[in-house]
Amino acid sequence: MLDRRVMMSVLGVAATLLVPAAAEAAPSRVAILGPSDTPILPRLQRNVDSMKLEASHATVSLCTRDVVTRLVNELGTDAALCTDGDQIGVWVREGERLVLKDAVVVQSADARAQELAAARAVMALRTVPATDGTTASAPPTAFTIVANGPSATITPSNPEPTTTPTEAPPARDTVAARPRASAERIAPRLVLGAGPAIAGSRDGSSFAISVDAEIGVSRYVALVPWLQVVPANRLAEAPLGSASFRPTIFGLGFGIPLLRPSSIVVPRIGAGYGILWMHVAPETASTPATMRKPEDLLAPMMYASTALSVKVAQDFRVAAEGMFGVSSHDMVVRIGGAPAAHWGVPLASAALRGEWVVQ
Repeated sequence: MLDRRVMMSVLGVAATLLVPAAAEAAPSRVAILGPSDTPILPRLQRNVDSMKLEASHATVSLCTRDVVTRLVNELGTDAALCTDGDQIGVWVREGERLVLKDAVVVQSADARAQELAAARAVMALRTVPATDGTTASAPPTAFTIVANGPSATITPSNPEPTTTPTEAPPARDTVAARPRASAERIAPRLVLGAGPAIAGSRDGSSFAISVDAEIGVSRYVALVPWLQVVPANRLAEAPLGSASFRPTIFGLGFGIPLLRPSSIVVPRIGAGYGILWMHVAPETASTPATMRKPEDLLAPMMYASTALSVKVAQDFRVAAEGMFGVSSHDMVVRIGGAPAAHWGVPLASAALRGEWVVQ
């Protein structure tokens, strides 16, 4: 009987030591993911090193579930810290699934806010369950020997309620959905486009070349400098002679994509201001007195545009864009003092451009 009591005491002590160890289990390898120029990455590394965890690194611009899952499998890690600079997603492996455990928002760009966000994200890993898929519970405060004889067992006297892996709290799904909606930029960091266009105004239309660049200045808005030039001169004729002119537009505005760049079709809207420049050169004149000197006409303008961009490859799209604008005054080509052609009030164009997308 004494030996049995001694054995039960030893079992109680062993259970007391083993349960806390299981509760404190944490991933042994963590992937740190994000853009290479993000200053929060070295802060994450320092906090991970302080937890004596092995870290692997990869450069990404998006923190979507597909991207994080692929890199976690490639790097062979148990968890991942993925950041786009604005927030940090804490991803952990639960069995065969990868679950977003927490999303830590970086409140501002100053060093203190980034340090606090990095510490909070790494601290979230301390409560990650063991990677064998079992759920750890808090250690009981005491143990009770139930029954006598060979069937005696040790059970906690104040067992804490536990949940199975399938009983994830509903808040986890809520947290997981929020960062997925904002992890990917709506406006890409850079889009370079070029292609043919048709430019028109009161006196007809001409073939043109359209070039633009969309620079993502925020998650949703892009700054758009663009150029449209008519490569071949247009000809204006009158009884007193003829003259050639070539309209060119230098524009600067903003563009707002309505869907993510990973979508197959992305509609865009935009607006802005520009300068309409027209070089006029006399060609012929009935008399030397009616021959005018070459001149350059300038007029400010404003415009609105809409476009539809279709994904062709991973980083290449084809966009159809329509633009409608109006200049501050009519650009008039005069021959012998009489108007022969007009351009600018109003003006419009339709362009078909190939686009290279830089995420």
